[in-house]
Amino acid sequence: MKVAHIIFATGLCIGTVLNPASAAESPWSQAAIAKVAEHRTTPRSAQLRRATGTAEMEVNVDGRGMITGYRMVKSSGIPILDHEADMILFRIGSFDAPPDGVPTRLIIPIRW
Repeated sequence: MKVAHIIFATGLCIGTVLNPASAAESPWSQAAIAKVAEHRTTPRSAQLRRATGTAEMEVNVDGRGMITGYRMVKSSGIPILDHEADMILFRIGSFDAPPDGVPTRLIIPIRW
């Protein structure tokens, strides 16, 4: 299986695409990971505590772009941030359809 790493200069999000048909510079994967970064928020209680961490989320996307499942593969160590990682994906709901309609799995670390 081909593994491609995607790194964003903003430091908001780094992602890994696991799909033989995908490449690191794929416009689709960049758009999907950027969408997660755009929806990233920091809960007020985490701001007050200056909480930082990274939660890694595995996201399954069907051929139409719908998020069919996701799970946390690595906790941030801060329960409120872990909950927010879950809520980000819940709010997004879908991405654009992946290239050629191939179901895809993304591993997306979300950093605070």
